[in-house]
Amino acid sequence: MAAPGQEHAVEIKNSWYLIEQDRLHRVVTVEEFSKLAPDSFVLHQVFATHREALHEMSRLIKLEIQDVKEEVDKMIPPDSI
Repeated sequence: MAAPGQEHAVEIKNSWYLIEQDRLHRVVTVEEFSKLAPDSFVLHQVFATHREALHEMSRLIKLEIQDVKEEVDKMIPPDSI
C-alpha cells in the first residue's frame, strides 16, 4: 500500500498524455510531457492507460479525416460525379 499522498504520484507517473504538437496528435509519457516547452503543444486529455490514449487519438484522427473529406467533396462540382 502506498503512503498517504503517494497514490496520486503513482497515478500521474503512469499517465499518458494526448497532445497536439506541430499539427500532429501524439501520445506521450509523463517524462516526455515534462520535457516539452509549455507553448509547443495543446493538451487534449490525460489517460490512465496507453490503450485509452491511443484509442482517443485514433478517434480524433478519424474525425479530422472526415472533416477533410467533406471539404474536398465541397470542391468537386456535383455534375462531375
